[in-house]
Order: sequence, then structure tokens, then C-alpha cells
Amino acid sequence: MALKELCEETGIKSPKALSNSIYSLEVLTVDGHEKRGEYLSSHLHLNVTYLFEADEEEKLRVCEGENSAVRWFELQQALSVPSETWMAERIYKKLNEKLITIKK
Repeated sequence: MALKELCEETGIKSPKALSNSIYSLEVLTVDGHEKRGEYLSSHLHLNVTYLFEADEEEKLRVCEGENSAVRWFELQQALSVPSETWMAERIYKKLNEKLITIKK
């Protein structure tokens, strides 16, 4: 299912799963907020991360409203990409540190 979603969301044609296991799992609380003119009440997000490898020469497909920020970047750049600074500090930083540990 994660592979199918990756391909649909990015246009990547042949990613390679680095593991069949979940890489990271977080439950995130989201405060009530406005989105596209509509109020969304407080809720939870389940953040499930899998690791895949793909050819960075492969063209990515941007779909406005779903993945408008999809692009290739270096691991450390992931910390400056999200508009929510807490995502970079609490999620992406942890994922990067874990990945660096695995690569050693």
C-alpha cells in the first residue's frame, strides 16, 4: 500500500523498498485550524514512515493540494522544508538521525 501511494503521489515509477517494516510511527495532535476557508476541529494524525530508494533523475509529479512541496533534496535540507518548525525539530530531525545511525 505504501509503495502504491508513493508512486501515485510522486510519479516515481520504480522505487525500491529498503525494508518491509515501518521505519517510524508517530501520533501527532493537531489543534483546530482553518484550511482552505473551512474550520477543522482538533484531531490526531498518524504519521507512518517507510524507507524507499529512487533514482533522483526521475521526474517528480506535483499535484496541487496534495503534494505541492514534493521535490528532491539532501537529508539535512529536510529540516528547512516544512512550514511547521515543530515538524522539522520533532519528526524530520529524528528520522534523519535514525537514518544516519542505520547507514553507519
